[in-house]
Amino acid sequence: MSRKWGCEKCDGLGYRTQPQLTRTRATQILALCDCVEALCRVCPGDQVSPYVYLDEKSGRILPCDCKGARDSFSRVKDLFSHSNIPLKYRMHRLREFNLQPQYPNPTKSPELENARRQATIALTAAFDRARLFIEAQKKLLADPKQVTPADLKGLLLIGPPGTGKSLLAAMILNELIITARMSCRYIKISRDFFQQLRATFSNDSGTYGRTDSVFNEIARQDVLVIDDFGIQSDSEWEQRTLYDLIDARYENDLPTIITSNIDLDAVRNLFKGRIYSRFTEMLHTVEFFQLRDYRQHIHSNPCLDGWVGHATEKLYRLMRR
Repeated sequence: MSRKWGCEKCDGLGYRTQPQLTRTRATQILALCDCVEALCRVCPGDQVSPYVYLDEKSGRILPCDCKGARDSFSRVKDLFSHSNIPLKYRMHRLREFNLQPQYPNPTKSPELENARRQATIALTAAFDRARLFIEAQKKLLADPKQVTPADLKGLLLIGPPGTGKSLLAAMILNELIITARMSCRYIKISRDFFQQLRATFSNDSGTYGRTDSVFNEIARQDVLVIDDFGIQSDSEWEQRTLYDLIDARYENDLPTIITSNIDLDAVRNLFKGRIYSRFTEMLHTVEFFQLRDYRQHIHSNPCLDGWVGHATEKLYRLMRR
């Protein structure tokens, strides 16, 4: 993308994220960059579309220099509003992903220092895979000849709870929305996907009778995150519907990112192995299981008894920032 708007704050996009502090948490918001305001030709729209002005010399209505950036800014805000990315993750960039979790004094616990190193290795590998995925999606938009089918595989982020899988998945979507303006959706299996479909069976629902429409709207997103895969029930309807979603993404070569707390053996056995056969073709597996050692050390090492409550809460919060 050309750096028309040129400043380092926005990387040439004309808009950028910036922190905002609320009563409950620090969040990110999207803002038009100052460089766009500086180059605007004073279109009289009070920053309202269509961002045009009257050229006195030619007598013609022309687009203002700010129009491209303002239109893109509006598009990105709209994409975020439909993304369903949790607010605590929304608009956080990949560069914010913490690769150096901080632990208590490592000299007092060689085991904990080793766990820290293993955690850093796992997080770095996950970060690199996420970065490559984002780059491949951007290349596909710019020049499809630059990418191979392997480059375009999605991701299976698998490991215990609290290790940063959902955060990393959301950050990938944030990057693709902000920098490539791709249509992305984040869904939790039970709360979002199945509940939305079940609502179409109710006469009182605004989506009554639109099951196929709701399903297809989710299935056809440019990039889809399916969070908490594996917690679905054993009901035939849920299993069949989830398989249909995975199969639709597979058949249409649409990249998918899946997070799961269950191990690979359990994934292989789901749906009699049918979904795992799709996963092997669709997804690169990124394991977070190395991070389990950290919590096992915290709770089992006698020399860390005084750290248990404090360290578990504080350090994993730092890891997930």
